[in-house]
Amino acid sequence: MKTSSILTLAVIGAALLLASVLPGADQEKAHKMTSFSPRKLADSIHTVIAADRESYARLVVQRLALEEKQLAVTEDWLEQRALPTHAQMLRLTAQNIQKRGAEFSYALRSLWPINPSHGPQTEVEQQGLEFVARHPGTNFYTEELLGGRSYFTAIYADRATLPSCVECHNQHPASPRRDFKAEEVMGALIIRIPLEF
Repeated sequence: MKTSSILTLAVIGAALLLASVLPGADQEKAHKMTSFSPRKLADSIHTVIAADRESYARLVVQRLALEEKQLAVTEDWLEQRALPTHAQMLRLTAQNIQKRGAEFSYALRSLWPINPSHGPQTEVEQQGLEFVARHPGTNFYTEELLGGRSYFTAIYADRATLPSCVECHNQHPASPRRDFKAEEVMGALIIRIPLEF
């Protein structure tokens, strides 16, 4: 049995035990131990990812590449001994988390991807990307069935927060769109949380 399943069973067992021995208000606390909000979890994961991305962009890329000009930022970062782009760093971290057995996943997608494999992969992704492009201040939430498993899917607008984001996409030879402006939606971060374990 997977560790997450054992942990879930242990939490449910503890809550049932508490509910059977504790009166009234304590039973309500026991119930809260077993219920969880996928939306709040997705929002929390998004907050961590956004903070990490901002730290990398401002503390590493902005300083070392743009201000001090010590290193370049390039897609070919490994071969050129440079820094990975913001999007590459996010994708590398997402892959690393999956290798460590995380039940949730996340991906960066765009309606205008430089790499076609980073475009929408499902109907829900297409709908969500279109929605956040039109309503950048509102997140898109839904449930979907993938591979026979139910997921809570949250989609958050990904904006061009630094001039380097805009410059990179507008100047890239493979970019299907070259008129991005600062703070404009360039894509979306998609977070999936399984509803079945």
